[in-house]
Amino acid sequence: MALNKWQYVPAAILILLLISEVAWYTPIITPNKDPFKILSVAYQPEGTEDAVNLTYQINPSLLLDTTVVVTPVTEIPQDLPVYVFYDMDYPTVATDWIFSAILQGHLDAQLRLRGYLNKARLANATELASMLLKKEPAILIMASGGFPSNIFSKSVDLVKPWVDSGGILIWFGFYIGYYSLDKGLKKEDITYDMPQNPQDNGSKMLGLDGLFEYTDLKNAPDVAINPSPASSAIDVTYDLIQQAPLLNMVWAKGGSVLGKIGGPTPLRLRPSVSMIPIGHGKIIIFGFFLMQSLALDGPELAAWDIAQILCSGIVQMNGSSTSWYESYHLSAGESTIGTSNLTVGQEVAGFVVFEYTSRKSDTVLFYREFINRK
Repeated sequence: MALNKWQYVPAAILILLLISEVAWYTPIITPNKDPFKILSVAYQPEGTEDAVNLTYQINPSLLLDTTVVVTPVTEIPQDLPVYVFYDMDYPTVATDWIFSAILQGHLDAQLRLRGYLNKARLANATELASMLLKKEPAILIMASGGFPSNIFSKSVDLVKPWVDSGGILIWFGFYIGYYSLDKGLKKEDITYDMPQNPQDNGSKMLGLDGLFEYTDLKNAPDVAINPSPASSAIDVTYDLIQQAPLLNMVWAKGGSVLGKIGGPTPLRLRPSVSMIPIGHGKIIIFGFFLMQSLALDGPELAAWDIAQILCSGIVQMNGSSTSWYESYHLSAGESTIGTSNLTVGQEVAGFVVFEYTSRKSDTVLFYREFINRK
């Protein structure tokens, strides 16, 4: 069902994207045979929980700024297919298709760097409907501001059953589910009261009732500044919260905060990136749209954030767990040994060990491994 990576991207835009890819990714890959390796894993029973000590070694050939993350997970991670919705037969809401195209290109590159076993591909509305009807295990990224009406409207809902079956939906834009867009509709003709729009009921249809406080953008908080444990661990920088859910409601749904936290009062705090379990799946909500290319909260940096989320094991972590992490600045040839310390319950199936390079590091080193608790 996958589209060719550049199928709908005009030639001039394609050239700019290719230049951007080259400019964005010109790393020096550390040549050591084993620049990162796990030395041992030890378990010590502590009542109904286990203390876990995981020892590893970092041995780069070149200067390296790096972070090691150990995430307890409740299920074995899978590298699911990744689809970014892109269909110029439909309009976008308050954004443009080019940002979805740039997101897909950079996300595919970021996933490859981390050894992810599936590509990020563009998919149109017809292909999405087929994937959702088949309940294909996958990750679907919607950054266009509205669902196409063939998969979600007042009278059609292929999205919630797919998420219930284990699908992972990643959303950017206005309140999720508010707009349903017909094929051939002009962007200038979009109104909030179009008959197919679920409006406020859209979030309820998706199992997200009560999460959102509906305010106009003039009165909405703009930016979150306080990092969460997850955003610190995996370096999530997206910070927009204009249309983000309420923090206390995310927690009430058993959800997790993956981004930063902000808001006008303690009772109206919002996370910039949140993850809510729905059935056997998840909905990950970014608190507003993708911004201008090559800018903060733009598609290039959002691609990093998504790749970090998908590869770190955080998607398979339950809402009560936290990742352990440690950061290092190592000179060329400098070796270090570290040990993570975690206490985990019986629901934990294993651990994702994820080592990643700082965004500003000249050397690129990514490592990812699942350690089965059994």
